Amino acid sequence: MTLIKHKKLLLPMMLFLLAGIAPAYADASSAINTAKHIPIQHNGRIKPFDSFARQTVKLITGSERWQKKEPTAVMLDQLSNLEGSRRLKWIRLNYAELKQTLALPPAENFFSMEEIQPSMNKLLPLLRSSQAKRDQDLRPVKLEQKAEFLYTQLMTLERLISGELATVVPGAETPEAAALPAEFERLLGLYRSGSFQEFEEGTRAWIQKVGPLSKEISHAKILLEVRYFEMKPFEWAAAGYLLSFVLLLLFKHSRLLRGAALAALAGGFLLHTLGLAMRIVVLSRPPVSNMYESMVFMNWVAMLGALLFALLYRNLPILTVGSLASGFIMVYGNLLPLDSSLDVLVPVLRSNYWLTIHVLTIVSSYGAFGLAMALGHRHLLCAAFNKFSESAKEESARLIYRVIQLGTILIGAGTVLGGVWANESWGRFWGWDPKETWALITCLVYLAIVHLWYSKRINDFWLAMSSVLCFFSVLMTWYGVNFVLGRGLHSYGFGAGGMAWINVYLLLEALFVLFILSRRYAGKPQSP
Repeated sequence: MTLIKHKKLLLPMMLFLLAGIAPAYADASSAINTAKHIPIQHNGRIKPFDSFARQTVKLITGSERWQKKEPTAVMLDQLSNLEGSRRLKWIRLNYAELKQTLALPPAENFFSMEEIQPSMNKLLPLLRSSQAKRDQDLRPVKLEQKAEFLYTQLMTLERLISGELATVVPGAETPEAAALPAEFERLLGLYRSGSFQEFEEGTRAWIQKVGPLSKEISHAKILLEVRYFEMKPFEWAAAGYLLSFVLLLLFKHSRLLRGAALAALAGGFLLHTLGLAMRIVVLSRPPVSNMYESMVFMNWVAMLGALLFALLYRNLPILTVGSLASGFIMVYGNLLPLDSSLDVLVPVLRSNYWLTIHVLTIVSSYGAFGLAMALGHRHLLCAAFNKFSESAKEESARLIYRVIQLGTILIGAGTVLGGVWANESWGRFWGWDPKETWALITCLVYLAIVHLWYSKRINDFWLAMSSVLCFFSVLMTWYGVNFVLGRGLHSYGFGAGGMAWINVYLLLEALFVLFILSRRYAGKPQSP
């Protein structure tokens, strides 16, 4: 009986304790959400504090979240205790050879600035060697590349501590503006002391004061950019595509589930489109300035092509293939260490006119070739396992050919337009730059396929096989020039590589081709 009485008292006691604790957490969360909208001038443009925090925290720690905290909270913690940032073990370094060179503990992957600084005399020779190679248009070895990245991390942290990394009062030189940095320091003090409600109220007032100081500050764009990162539209789009693929593959004869699959596909495509539109509005330019953006746009073109060809030919399998290809590319792209931040263009790209008509055209061709490659995989698998009727095989081959035709027209037009832009930017139409050369190779390779199929020199099997094999030239043009060759006038602004994942893809494709060839020539019965 006594135990029951104690249990009856336990719930009110817990509610009383939680009532005292919950507001503190709520205040902190609300204050952090408000701080996300602070306008910051960083890397050549005004962006929300949230974007600045994501980019900086990811650069230093290798992840947007640090110790399970969202990036805005991490950055507020560091800005309110700058000297503590020197002692904090948050600089990610997981390359064993560089740790050995710098005499750092091999078992650890995170270090503080204070731990690394005594080894600067060992880091500097690597940096000098790397720069000497770049001056001669040579590619530094991996150790030197890792040393360069570590130096970037250290300099970013040093500039953060010194206040040079970002400006909290963009472009303001009025007496009212002169008092705002001190006010911002006071706000950081409130955050450090745990006065979250006062910090939130002060932050709201500070945002209202700083807004009129610069014409470049757009609160609508600030809000849109914060929503973009909160929504994660491309991740949800990938989920919609993959769900659609599973439903179309397994339940294509069920009208209800087929409808659900098409709804998931439509939802994924709308989110994909929304994500691209949000980036366009925030940056006021086409979304194809770096490798991440080009991958997202190429993927969107592939899905758009699948939808259009499915409507044109009344062909459901192309939607199954398109949803798998788009979902796979989206997920695979997230595995690569690509820079997804929203930043300004390098000077040579600052022409929305040429960026739109040249780069969008070229990247659209990659989307068409990617769709043809995916259709080629389906064709080869169905042929290998005798899943094709004669009419279905002919329709599949016709689809592959039409998609390749579209891609060939796009890359041909894009290459010529690129030459015109090059003449404006560099004073010559063609200079055999690696990107130009590989774009021409890709164009000629696919022209050869079109010619061979049209003249009946190859059958449906080799058309499908060519769509798979020739995509390697697209991969080299699109990815290899920047991350394998790493040289030329076009190898700018594309971030880190991720060759390990590309090698996995190449290995899987090689195994796939060997499997298909073994099935075809091992004497097993299949359609010719």
